[in-house]
Amino acid sequence: MAAAVSWRLGKLDQDLIKITVIALIVTRLIPLPWPKRVPDRHIARRADYPDLHAMVDEIADALGARRPSQVCFAPVADSGTTRLGPRRSELWIGLPYAMGFERAELRAVIAFELAFLEAHRSWLLSALLEVWTSETRKKPAVRAELGAVAKALLTQADKVGCRVADPRTMANALLRGGLMSDSFTWFGGRYATDLPSYGLFPVDLYQGWRWKVNEDDLLGRIMPRYLELHTTQTLRGGFTIDRLAELGATLEHPPQPAENPILSALDPTVEARFARWLGNLLSNPSGVYWFVTFGEMPDAVWDELIGHLHDRVLQATAELVGRPNPTLTDLVEIVAGGRGTEIKWEHRDSLCAHSSAGVCALFPVLHRNLRLKGYRYTHALRQRQLVGPGGDRIDVVRLAQGIEHGDQLPEILAPTASS
Repeated sequence: MAAAVSWRLGKLDQDLIKITVIALIVTRLIPLPWPKRVPDRHIARRADYPDLHAMVDEIADALGARRPSQVCFAPVADSGTTRLGPRRSELWIGLPYAMGFERAELRAVIAFELAFLEAHRSWLLSALLEVWTSETRKKPAVRAELGAVAKALLTQADKVGCRVADPRTMANALLRGGLMSDSFTWFGGRYATDLPSYGLFPVDLYQGWRWKVNEDDLLGRIMPRYLELHTTQTLRGGFTIDRLAELGATLEHPPQPAENPILSALDPTVEARFARWLGNLLSNPSGVYWFVTFGEMPDAVWDELIGHLHDRVLQATAELVGRPNPTLTDLVEIVAGGRGTEIKWEHRDSLCAHSSAGVCALFPVLHRNLRLKGYRYTHALRQRQLVGPGGDRIDVVRLAQGIEHGDQLPEILAPTASS
């Protein structure tokens, strides 16, 4: 694997690189790349997961790589390997990955990770990758050179994945993995991150995320913004768009839910343990008093969280129009006039499931107004759908999309003549 990027390293003075990396370590700007384990994990014993171990063994043998000493599941949406010693290593697969990949895609991912593990056996390359991924500030030229080495390693690992799966499958795995990772982050931020401040956390976090992916088209709804971010931020997510292009991928449609994953679910007690670990990670361990299911979560909690978004949108609207206390009508005029991107608020700065900045701004304001008119939730994890006192149903996102394209506010939200 080191030879795969030797052409790139050859353009740099290797002795200078070594001296630079050693100096960074000595001055503690980056840590010495000792083996790292994921913070929590569930060991996948061979007797309990024979299909997974057979797959890992077959791929390692086909690549001529050392078989991992152990395989485990992790509570994060990612995968990786850890060197545990000179001849011992650990392959870990994030629970969302194990449950979300088709088996053929998972084969490509495992091959990719084993190839990357071989690269990490080179102390120099391992240290370079550590510098590249660290938060240490770097000059643009240095970051560009490190990024070129990292990209070469990633591209070569993609090619190794193609040795056990065709390029199309490797591309699907890369796209699905990126979407699953970012969707899990989005889901946690939307439905879990703020709950510890109320003493609550969902014990069915993973089941909820699976439902959003499989039943609510979460990957498809975040894909436009995902591609936009990865196209404009080339270092984000490890040069994903460039790597997909090199694999000949088309980006017209999101991956469909996996029909034959290696794992349908972990034991509920393990998933609950992972959820508790994430809950404690997000807050002081003593800050979560009740681990409940999404279905048991009080509606008032969701209302308050969306209410915070409502307030921030109207504050940004006030700054844009130059007067205090703007109304829903003011916001509608801005968005319908094609000025949604001028509303400066942080919710649209990262991944978003909404189709545009205008829809993103309209959603919490429309939602809160409908709730005040007596509309109720139909599902804890599909909060865009509300049902009115008379039984009528409104999809708030579709309502916002229509308003952005010139539709009028529904009668129940239209301003009265006296206003």
